[in-house]
Amino acid sequence: MTLSIEQCIEQLQASGDYQILRKLKPRDHFHAPAQETTHRVCLIDTETTGLDTQSCEIIELGYQLIEFDSHGRFYRVLAAKNFLNEPEGEISSEVTQVTGLTLEDVKGHSIPWDEVETDMQQVQLCVAHNAAFDRPVLERYSEVFVDKIWGCSVAQIDWQKLTDVGSRSQEFLCWKVGGFYYGAHRALDDVQALTELLSQPVGTEEKSAFFYLLKAVRSSKSLVKATGAPFEVKDALRSRGYRWNASERVWQKVIEQAELESETHWLREQQCHSPFVQKLKATDTFSIRAG
Repeated sequence: MTLSIEQCIEQLQASGDYQILRKLKPRDHFHAPAQETTHRVCLIDTETTGLDTQSCEIIELGYQLIEFDSHGRFYRVLAAKNFLNEPEGEISSEVTQVTGLTLEDVKGHSIPWDEVETDMQQVQLCVAHNAAFDRPVLERYSEVFVDKIWGCSVAQIDWQKLTDVGSRSQEFLCWKVGGFYYGAHRALDDVQALTELLSQPVGTEEKSAFFYLLKAVRSSKSLVKATGAPFEVKDALRSRGYRWNASERVWQKVIEQAELESETHWLREQQCHSPFVQKLKATDTFSIRAG
């Protein structure tokens, strides 16, 4: 008897000796039309010539506009767009190795910022898998991103707690949480994979990963700077998620308002007795304005 592909997959998975990954087929809808009020989010990604947010150039921009409700359920994908962009500088072999893009691929292309800005007027929330990188880069190209609220699926979802997956790499999470693979490191491909990943039910309550991201986005945040921290506690600060602000020569991180008291108590235990605390506006998170 000849088995169908689906029957073969079922038998392999049932054996306990194999794990089957499906190739991502991007969806244009996730749930039936909503009965309640919906909102719109932009999931967005950039490919760039480097990792310095103040100088790198965008060579590819991809995004999707998606309807969602207050429970974090996705509905329709309203737009899915991808644009190439020729930089003024070169595209290194290292960047080509990651993205597959060469200078010849993007030659003569430019991002239609008028179209992008029109699309962005439809949303108040933008989400990237590393918003601390994508947001500062995009703000250099268009002011439309400055007044948006941003969410980050790396920093604002506790993947370890919700899924028991230690890595926050998007590809790894798609494999372990979503059970699929995709052509990584092209902008729209990454965005469509992130959309699928955020739609996955996680945690004991089986709510979408996007639900937990929304919860984090809605909470107040503060920028904490470990002013006066002794040199010998730098490793403890780094392990706790602080990053080095070279221009001000201080360790800092953004925390939820609910964690502020315990965080300042911990800092005092590390002999940092006068930490600087600044409450952030919702539109400043992951921007250079957040320090």
